[in-house]
Amino acid sequence: MRQLTYDGVPIPGLNDLVRTAIRLHPAPGMPRPDESHFGGPLLWPSDEPWPECPVTWPPDPDASDDAWPGGHPLDEPVPAMVGAAQFFRDDFPELPFPEGTDVLQILFCPLEHDTPYHRGPAVRLVWRDSGEVGDIADPPPAPEDAEAAYLPEPCVFEPCSIDELPRLCDFPPETRAALGIPEGASEDPEGWPELDHYAKIGGWTAWHAADRVDLGCRECGAELRQTIALATEEQEVGCGCGVDEDEPAGWAFGDRGVLNIFTCPTDTRHPFKVRIA
Repeated sequence: MRQLTYDGVPIPGLNDLVRTAIRLHPAPGMPRPDESHFGGPLLWPSDEPWPECPVTWPPDPDASDDAWPGGHPLDEPVPAMVGAAQFFRDDFPELPFPEGTDVLQILFCPLEHDTPYHRGPAVRLVWRDSGEVGDIADPPPAPEDAEAAYLPEPCVFEPCSIDELPRLCDFPPETRAALGIPEGASEDPEGWPELDHYAKIGGWTAWHAADRVDLGCRECGAELRQTIALATEEQEVGCGCGVDEDEPAGWAFGDRGVLNIFTCPTDTRHPFKVRIA
C-alpha cells in the first residue's frame, strides 16, 4: 500500500490505521436456516432450549458486559429472544470464530433495556458448530410487548469490502501528534474521510451519538475490537456500490444509529460489549 497522506503530507503510521470492513449490503430476501442473513430462521437445534433474555437480575453470564443497573426478575417469566442475524464462516471468514465453531448467531431481547451507555435491545451471541445441529427448532413467538424496531425483516447479503480510517476518538497519540491535533479536540481533521452508517463486519466504529468509553475486556484487560455493526440506515457512501433500499432490515437503534458489538481480540468468548452510536 502506498504511503497515505493528509493534506498532501505523508503521515507516519497512517497506513497502520486502515481497517478493511466487509460491508454487508443487506437486501430483502427469504433466507434458509443454513444461510447467513438478518432476521431469518436460525440454525438452532431442536434439543437445545430456546434462549431467554440474559439481562436478568442478577444478569446471566451470557449478557453483554454493559454495567446493567437492573434486569428481568428471576421470579417472573423472562422474555424469549428473537433471531437477529446469522453468519457462517464459509461466507465471512473475517469473523473471529473460536476454534471448533463455524456459525455466529445474534439474538435480541426485543424490549427496551437501559445501560449507562445506551438504550436498546439486549444482545446474546452464540458461536456454534453447524455440524452438530440435527433437527432445527421452531422459534417461539416474539413477546407480546416487543418493540417493532427490534424485530428485523428477513434479509440476505450482497457483501463487498471497504477500507476505513477511524474517527478522531480512535486515533492513537502518535497520530494525533503527527497531525498536530491539539489536546481536547473532538472534531475530525478537516477533509478527513467520512465514516458513515452501514451494516458491516469489522472496520471502525462510526461514533456519532455516543462516546468511546470503557471498552476494555473484563477478563484480560485487552481493548475490545469492533466485530459487527448493525445499522438503522444503509448510507450510500464509500464503497461505490448502489443502495437499493436504505432500511432493508426495518430495525432502528437510538436516534437512527448503529448497534456495534465489540469482542475481545484475545478470546472471542470473553464478555462482549454493545454500544449504540
